[in-house]
Amino acid sequence: MRRDSAAGIQGWLLVYLVCSIPVLLFHSAGLSGWFFDYPIGLWLGIFLVLASPLLLILSRSPAAPRWNIAALWIASILITVRIGYGILFQRIRDGLSQLASEELLEALPLLLGIVIFSLAWATAWTKYFTTSVRVRNTFGK
Repeated sequence: MRRDSAAGIQGWLLVYLVCSIPVLLFHSAGLSGWFFDYPIGLWLGIFLVLASPLLLILSRSPAAPRWNIAALWIASILITVRIGYGILFQRIRDGLSQLASEELLEALPLLLGIVIFSLAWATAWTKYFTTSVRVRNTFGK
């Protein structure tokens, strides 16, 4: 019975809010450029856009679940495209030769790990937002 009355920004919803900040900071850095030469203004702007749905949770807006699901998938797809672009076109655009097979094999586990984590993160939280009693009770779904 207690489970059916769960509401408010507690439990897994609170975990999502807290853990989303570092994930979004990472996505923002990746989207604003490679990690050591990105412009801070662009990085901050991307972070604020990606983090804005979190404010909807704090304000308990009924639109919060939809906006957060959309932001999760937008960030995941964009970081996947950014990594793909980096592998396929970045060096050519910068006038460098393509990655050697050894370089690619060295970088691939990390890059695939980022993509897999990002897609798994979006999948898990989408499932939570669409099935959670707490989300339904808190946001009136």
